[in-house]
Amino acid sequence: MAQNRKILYLPPAGLSENILSPQAVAILESLGTVFWNETGRNYTCDELLEMLPGAAAVITSWGSPQITEEHVAAADELQIVGHAAGSVKTRLAPAGHERGIVLLSAADVIAESVAEYTLWAMLSGQRNLLRYERVMKQERGWKSADEHFGHSLYAKKIGIVSASMVGRRVIGLLKPFGCDVMVYDPYLSDEDARLLDVRPVTLEELFAAADIISVHAPITPETRRMITRAHFESIRDGALFVHTARTWVLDQDALTAELQKNRFNAFIDVFEPEPLPADHRLRDLDNVFLSPHVSGHTSESRLRLVEEIARDIQRFFNDQPLRLAVPYEKLSIMA
Repeated sequence: MAQNRKILYLPPAGLSENILSPQAVAILESLGTVFWNETGRNYTCDELLEMLPGAAAVITSWGSPQITEEHVAAADELQIVGHAAGSVKTRLAPAGHERGIVLLSAADVIAESVAEYTLWAMLSGQRNLLRYERVMKQERGWKSADEHFGHSLYAKKIGIVSASMVGRRVIGLLKPFGCDVMVYDPYLSDEDARLLDVRPVTLEELFAAADIISVHAPITPETRRMITRAHFESIRDGALFVHTARTWVLDQDALTAELQKNRFNAFIDVFEPEPLPADHRLRDLDNVFLSPHVSGHTSESRLRLVEEIARDIQRFFNDQPLRLAVPYEKLSIMA
């Protein structure tokens, strides 16, 4: 049965060098005949249309064509689609969900890396370690007698914007530090808040009260510019702002203007536009740490993307519970 199963693997060779592990190859080849992408580029929509008949599973990643209604109609035996990358909002046409095709997302693997980056930003930002690095290397100096010692993360008031996949992982990483965690998320139930051991608050309360604010909100119509100039103006002096979500959810110009007042510090990994222009005002601010949209990237997490998808496809064909399945009704509130 497995030997007759057709599996389409769409990512090209260049990308696969970073996301395809030997373990993933072994799992997929144990499940059936794998049609690997040997073109060195992403397939076109028309090429995918020709390959889909008879395929039981499809693995996609960055740059792979979306599976449209036309593709669904041609995919007479398709049962499962695994996306070894980030957002799956438009990966599979509604007709595919209606037909019962299972959609998997490896975003949980990326979420682990983003959460680790966020914890590092909180720890580094609280101690102001990056300034020390500049003093030691660029200024060839040492600490001064009146040096500020920085702050601990322990017992701080942390504001998490959205109990998303990443937000929940950050909450978990904060547990050993005994933090008072506040969450703004209109979709977070009282029961989930209790299980996460967090306090639901309004967005206004969160920005005004938190020592550290970390944004993890998804891209939805409701989140468009939901963080405004008034929110940034309400941030406490000496606070820390961490942003690894999408600039869609905030007013970047308002954030920049408030950071220019040097009232609080920020770690920012995402921008509009990207790459960030060379002459952008954020590049000149000493109270801001900038990284080029890399919070979700580690060598280990990238190599696990296809592997985790492959393991869930294996579970699917063995009638076992899935880890990465995305219900259709949740797509509207996902990043």
